[in-house]
Amino acid sequence: MPFIQTDAAVNPGNSGGPLFDANGSVVGINAQIYSNSGGFQGVSFAIPINLAVQVKDQIVKTGKVAHARLGVEVQPLNQSLAESFKLKTPNGALVAKVTPDSAAEKAGIKVGDVILKFNGAPVLDAGQLSQRVGVMTPGDKASLDIWRDGKSLSLTATIGNAAVMAAADDASGDSAPARLGLALRP
Repeated sequence: MPFIQTDAAVNPGNSGGPLFDANGSVVGINAQIYSNSGGFQGVSFAIPINLAVQVKDQIVKTGKVAHARLGVEVQPLNQSLAESFKLKTPNGALVAKVTPDSAAEKAGIKVGDVILKFNGAPVLDAGQLSQRVGVMTPGDKASLDIWRDGKSLSLTATIGNAAVMAAADDASGDSAPARLGLALRP
């Protein structure tokens, strides 16, 4: 999920409060704070208001929120990797893993592909791809411009449902249980 990072004073327990810009417009909803002291001193994170409105609209329409998932793990593309793939610039998201039976696999995405565009918008780094997928709704169609074996190609994916895919991962035993409810990688 994309967050707005702010150094605005947000006390622990104030999650759900508004984050205002200099004009007094609400630009986010305070979600969490990282603080060494336990007080408001630190870095706070807020959910962007456009994402919050989209979630609200889903809840009003369907009674629940469905999170989108493409089914790839991506890594940043540096200059040396870009050159090894015969790309001029290190823009894009390098596919490191494709989840079996995911939207990505069904669309034909393979490990080693570089995703250059998502729905016509350039993917400048791996984080942008996650953000763009995250604001979609399961079942939406997405066009992807891929770089594979020195050639450009276009694919279409039907975005999957993160909850359904996570349940399938748990059932297959592919993912180790996380003690804190999350899994991290470098």
